[in-house]
Amino acid sequence: MDQADLALLHEQFNDYFIVEQQINLNVKPFENSLPDETTFEALIPAPFKMVSELAALDQSALKSLNRIGEFADELASFLRAQAKKIDMMMGYLLVQQDDQQHRRRSHSFGGSALCFFNETPYEAGTLLEIRMFLDHGEGAVFCLVTVLDSLQQDDQYLVRTTYRRLREIDRELIVRASLHEQSRQLKRKAELRMQQGNR
Repeated sequence: MDQADLALLHEQFNDYFIVEQQINLNVKPFENSLPDETTFEALIPAPFKMVSELAALDQSALKSLNRIGEFADELASFLRAQAKKIDMMMGYLLVQQDDQQHRRRSHSFGGSALCFFNETPYEAGTLLEIRMFLDHGEGAVFCLVTVLDSLQQDDQYLVRTTYRRLREIDRELIVRASLHEQSRQLKRKAELRMQQGNR
């Protein structure tokens, strides 16, 4: 990868906001060149495709409920219970996809970037296969990223990457998960301020 391409990827790194959160990842070097979109789609394991599509269906179903009227609350409760059952089954399938040998923890992520810790640095321009396991039942994502740099922090490296192959439905899942995490963090900060104010 030449310096001009790498500079463009550095610009893309900040296209979306990034939230600090540690989630499980599987990280492996991608041994081939960057595939086209069709070839990439064929590489995605079935459970990762299913979880993204189910999350999108959940969102559209809940939006439709707002138009129903007075029975919407009861129907929404029923649908949430059904969705929870499906989430539990998907969670089980996704656990099978998590390879302990390649497990890392993220530092931060967003709609355009993913940062994680590693024991050794990766060379800038290295293509990696990533499996992201989002917290709070928010799904999982399979993607390809390019390493921008590896910054030494004590006895490990913070590897900064940007997405090279990522389905839009998965980008939406990542953005939604990062927004939810940002909301949880803001709520915790507000509660902490309230507690400190009550002393």
